Amino acid sequence: MKRKNGFLAFVLAASMMASLVGCSGSNTASSAAAGQASDTPAASAAAKSDFPKKPIQIICPVKAGGDTDRNARSLAKALQKYLNTTVVVTNVDGGATVMGMQQCLNSDPDGYTLVVNGTDIFVPNMMGTTDINLDSFKTVGIPAIDNSTVLAVNKASGYKDLKDLVEKSKAKPDSIEYGGKIGATNQMCGVAMNTEWGSKLKFVDVGNNAAKVTALYAKQTDVINLSYSVAKDYFTSGEFVPLVLLGSEKNDLLPNVPLASDSGYKNVDFSKFFWVGAPPKTPDDVIHVLSAAVEKASQDPDFVADMKANYLTAQFKGEKEAQEYADNFYKETMLPYKDAFLKAQ
Repeated sequence: MKRKNGFLAFVLAASMMASLVGCSGSNTASSAAAGQASDTPAASAAAKSDFPKKPIQIICPVKAGGDTDRNARSLAKALQKYLNTTVVVTNVDGGATVMGMQQCLNSDPDGYTLVVNGTDIFVPNMMGTTDINLDSFKTVGIPAIDNSTVLAVNKASGYKDLKDLVEKSKAKPDSIEYGGKIGATNQMCGVAMNTEWGSKLKFVDVGNNAAKVTALYAKQTDVINLSYSVAKDYFTSGEFVPLVLLGSEKNDLLPNVPLASDSGYKNVDFSKFFWVGAPPKTPDDVIHVLSAAVEKASQDPDFVADMKANYLTAQFKGEKEAQEYADNFYKETMLPYKDAFLKAQ
């Protein structure tokens, strides 16, 4: 009897020891996993969250057919791969992007409604037509930078280069019409050009990108600014001539388009960023999941190729970095022209 009890005690002790070793190994593995996850908080949040459970909507606050709409659809296509759900783009035009931004703010703050925008997010607030600004949202990220804004003329205009355009505008003030959309970033760009170059271009309201292209092609306006890709067929055919890149540095994808500084003028930077935001009360863990997906989308081969085909650079900036980048862009390239811009309204 004594030997039987002794054997039973041995079995129990061995069992307890195996259990302890197993728990120790499990805890060690968990600690290692936790250590790895702490290095990538967005990835950690994605692993813990069961978001998303249904389709996600991206509001594009301008009409279909422009570069913002195109970029939004390219991003949506890439995001579907990494969020494992349908991502649809809805165009909500009006109020210089205000209507689309407001619709996003009015939606449930659950991560299922996002909005895209760029420099136009600042203009309505600057004009005092809305309280909405960048800080009204939680920033998800920036997946791409658009350094392809050019000042373009019809080849029939005969303008040789930027200097030729500027000098002729000085000789006959307000005789050369710069077509754009009133109350938008391109109008501010006109103010900046006249301020920095001493040009005397006359701003004329012709409408959005599609309308600007039509007006320039029909010679109903003399000069416009727009992202190169919006009129790339006209540039390729030679019907439109890009006089200058409106940026602070060259675009390697547009090597033959000069900067203003190449003609002895100050560079006027009206490049753009492609920003993604969500309602302000969206939970942080959901924002992290979305941001992680946007980062993966920005590295997706198809998205990268699509951006490159349109002369953009796929370049991810995460939540805080993207917010700071957008804020600094506003302060450095837009705010200096605020007073002159408001006087022009």
